Amino acid sequence: MDAPTAVEWLRRLADVSDPEQALQVWHQAALATNCLGMDLQPHELHRVGQWLVQHCADQPMRMAARSCLVRLRVHALFGPA
Repeated sequence: MDAPTAVEWLRRLADVSDPEQALQVWHQAALATNCLGMDLQPHELHRVGQWLVQHCADQPMRMAARSCLVRLRVHALFGPA
């Protein structure tokens, strides 16, 4: 399993919601966590994901963020396949 990327996370959010809304929420999370750009390190993805879980009003996007956080943890435990 490859390391998760910000682009994958954003696609996952867009899959469960309106793509424009997903982009807006991602932007809010990036500003709030000071994790800007799309070339984020795992600890930065974790910070953005935690913000999304705690602050996003859209339930499907919160669930998608939780799913992304789980994948991030699995990758941290087991590394690339």
